[in-house]
Amino acid sequence: MRKLLSLLLVFAVSIFLASCEGKGKIIIKEPPNADVYINGKKVGKTPIELELREGKYDITVETDPFISETKKNVQVYFDKTIVLKFNPTPKGILEVQSNPSGAEVWDNKVYLGNTPLKEKLDPGLHKILLYKGKLSAERKVNIEYRKTTKLFVNLEKAVVHVNASPSDATIQIGNVKINKFPYTLELDEGTYKVIVSKPPYTDEFTLKVKKGDEINVSYTLQPVQLPPVQAYGPIKFTHNKKYLISMGKAGIYFWNIHKFKPEISLYDPEDVRNFDKFINFNITQNDEFVVGIKPIRKLAYALKTKEKNDKIIVWDLKTTAVKFAKLYPIESKYPFFIDSNKILLIEKNGKTNTLDITSSKLEKIANIGETVTSAKKYNNFVIVGTSKGNLFKIDPSNGSLAKLASLSSKVNDIFVTKDGNVYVASDKVYILDGSLKVKTTFNTKKSPLAVAVTPSGKILAVSYGKNVEAFDLKTGKSLYKISNLPVNIISMLFRDEEILITASGIKTPYVAIWKNGHKLKKWVQTIE
Repeated sequence: MRKLLSLLLVFAVSIFLASCEGKGKIIIKEPPNADVYINGKKVGKTPIELELREGKYDITVETDPFISETKKNVQVYFDKTIVLKFNPTPKGILEVQSNPSGAEVWDNKVYLGNTPLKEKLDPGLHKILLYKGKLSAERKVNIEYRKTTKLFVNLEKAVVHVNASPSDATIQIGNVKINKFPYTLELDEGTYKVIVSKPPYTDEFTLKVKKGDEINVSYTLQPVQLPPVQAYGPIKFTHNKKYLISMGKAGIYFWNIHKFKPEISLYDPEDVRNFDKFINFNITQNDEFVVGIKPIRKLAYALKTKEKNDKIIVWDLKTTAVKFAKLYPIESKYPFFIDSNKILLIEKNGKTNTLDITSSKLEKIANIGETVTSAKKYNNFVIVGTSKGNLFKIDPSNGSLAKLASLSSKVNDIFVTKDGNVYVASDKVYILDGSLKVKTTFNTKKSPLAVAVTPSGKILAVSYGKNVEAFDLKTGKSLYKISNLPVNIISMLFRDEEILITASGIKTPYVAIWKNGHKLKKWVQTIE
């Protein structure tokens, strides 16, 4: 009996204490006749007065299943009354599921709950974040009014959406080969080799993904071209074959030979407005210094005389700083380094000079006596071609001049190969051996303006002005043609056996890159 009385006493005390728990009030008047939910449970319609125990509550007011407002974590205080105002707005529904389930779901910085989740959100773009232990993911979803947006996130995998333009390309990612786009696949975390192909264009990329990623990867085939700096020739390679060098709107440019992107630019700091442009340049054998010829013809400089002047500028390529810059009353056309401090300058009229940049002294040496139309360095000599079709050899060290050959017409271009053969563009292509004697000729349809030979010496490219043709040197067979170019091609170079770079002169700036006669294109990877 005593035990029963004790239990009843404990029960009575519990009821008394429960009745004494702190409570507060919430009053909601606006909008009228709206449904009110406390922690997801409907409790009545507005206007309403609610008595709730002290604590935090999620309170929702709806005038329509898709017009509502939710206030989260509303704090109710003991013996206090809170008047809340609601302004329900249009909503859409987001349903989220995940693998593994139970992941936290956040709308940017607002916690929505754990998966599986169904939540009403404002229409528009939302950044949804999911977390489960060390796993995480981010997704962007577009919520639409009165519509349900379903989202499934595999936190253990990466989702990759792949697209390609043109759409008839083939893409291989790891062991998966794709030829229909758009295409979506799931990948394990890691780095994948990607091969994109549309013959004759094939490129390789790497794609790194981690668990929970969702990325869009697109591959677009685009023509490879130098950026719009009005590049023009003559063009050259650095001796280490790292850069393609051209002239352009503001100076002399060094392009990455593989990516064809500018990495170094040399300009005249005294002519920042670029009144006058460079007409030629050259580089030392060790790629340390660059010399440029800049004819001064306009009002870039305050000259006391009206005679024509050339500005000779020398840069240190490592720092791009100007080492030497001075005006001379000459009309030079071709510069060559004798050594790092001495330069050979060949004038258009055939006069030749040596310039000592330590003393600024210009000294006249040989005079060819004919209009010079082409010149190339050959070992320690310079081979010069003239408008009369004559070939000369100049020794810059002593100024000696020797005639090599008399061709049938004007010398348009001279190309020296790595193995010491010399190709001369005249009425046809003349080939000189190591002794600088004509050993053979290569007949062409027209008089070529420019020639180039592949590094292997197997392919010869010939410019007929606005048309270019490539030949097999052994058989004489035509390999491909490039026709109807917008300008005359006066300078060409092969990067390798397939890639040919063509360039025009200063009056019609144009540089193009070709692969086996087709405009070079590359696949560009874009990851979002």
